[in-house]
Amino acid sequence: MTTISLIIPTYNNASTLRACLDSVKKQTLTPTEIIIADGHSSDDTVNIAKEFGCKIVYEEGGTRAAACNVALEKAEGELIAFTDSDVIAKEDWLEKLVSTLDTIEYENVVCITGPNIEYPNESLFGKAVTAIYNTFLGGGWSEQARSIFNKEGRFVESAAGCNVLYRREALNEVLPFDEDLLTAEDTDINFKLLKRGFKLYFTPEAIVYHQRPQNHKSFRSKSKKYAIGKIQFFKEHKTGLELWHLLPSFYFITGIFLIFGLFASLWIWIGIVAYFGFYLLVIILASLIQAIKFRQWKFIFLLPIMFIEGHISWSIGILKEIFLPMKRE
Repeated sequence: MTTISLIIPTYNNASTLRACLDSVKKQTLTPTEIIIADGHSSDDTVNIAKEFGCKIVYEEGGTRAAACNVALEKAEGELIAFTDSDVIAKEDWLEKLVSTLDTIEYENVVCITGPNIEYPNESLFGKAVTAIYNTFLGGGWSEQARSIFNKEGRFVESAAGCNVLYRREALNEVLPFDEDLLTAEDTDINFKLLKRGFKLYFTPEAIVYHQRPQNHKSFRSKSKKYAIGKIQFFKEHKTGLELWHLLPSFYFITGIFLIFGLFASLWIWIGIVAYFGFYLLVIILASLIQAIKFRQWKFIFLLPIMFIEGHISWSIGILKEIFLPMKRE
């Protein structure tokens, strides 16, 4: 019988970990072992993990990559699954990942991933985050966003770390996870697999429910961290960075330069109003469309604020990593 190690990185996730592990215990296909890779939590995270009989390891690097690496040192499975501690897995999640891997016709498929959709009873703010992701302005063109909304099986260029299964033998060829990456460690490891000729496959049947950021602060933080990870990945591999990744930063920088000319002439004032007015018009229209699509009229007022703070936070992350990069060990 094939052995399966399930790895869950955690840090102060007591509020969601119990529901996560409860969903794992109810799987139609039970993992051989569950490994909690903890970042020295100060809440009840570790005690909850012990209640569910998990193996517990501790990471020292402060990144998800570090947590994955220390867990893999202890993992014994022939298949390695990853998810997050703020995830609830559908009962047949692991079974669908494994059965897809077993039945796929292509021998070089070594990774199966699936959608991470909205958390049960998600908050209004969490629903708004989903709505943001479902737009071009919110990254709807990305593989991560497509994994939320696309319902077709297909080969993919990356697999989200909250819902993924690997053949251990193939994974070993590209380990370790890059601990210098703030985020994008999953994109990095998947890119290395693709370079070796392996394939990744998305199945819409292997579903996890992933909690979105629950407030403005966590939403801004996530936007900034993902932007930093995007630039770090590009520096390492010279790929993965497209023009639209840089557009928010370019837009706000050019707007600032326009502001410097406020007292030069009346036309500068008109130009600034038109420049930022066009941006506001676009995000208001996008917010209105999402409010209708999701049948949430509060989105008309909430989404414009979130678009602006998300774009500014993303821009700060991009510029910070370009001009004041994080030090790599």
